[in-house]
Amino acid sequence: MASVSLQLTQHASTSMKLEHDQFSIIVDRPESKGGGGQGLMGGQYLLIGVGGCFCSNLFAAAQARSIEIEGLSVGIQADLSEDARKSFSRIELRVSYTSCSDEAEFPKLIRIAEKGCLSVNTLLKGAEVQVLG
Repeated sequence: MASVSLQLTQHASTSMKLEHDQFSIIVDRPESKGGGGQGLMGGQYLLIGVGGCFCSNLFAAAQARSIEIEGLSVGIQADLSEDARKSFSRIELRVSYTSCSDEAEFPKLIRIAEKGCLSVNTLLKGAEVQVLG
């Protein structure tokens, strides 16, 4: 079975840092929530992961069909649950573009990207999560 591994290390008193290949990402909380404000919160990165994964699959589907897309934009709206155990209860992606060389095929590209997106599929399936200490 293939797997993906990443390593976060403490960056400051309230933040963690991912260093991977030639880039780094800092995860923190805003100062208003007791953090240092040095990066987005983990939940926001989760949403970026969903949107980014979806777009990667959309671009791949378009390229496989020689369809050119310019000015792709994805707005991500997530509703927080009211449960004591916080989570997102709904995530919505609003996809738009400036130009598409085959506009009639764009809805099909969206369906292909949604079905091929590792992040979307993981959320829909409800992956098992274990926290080990």
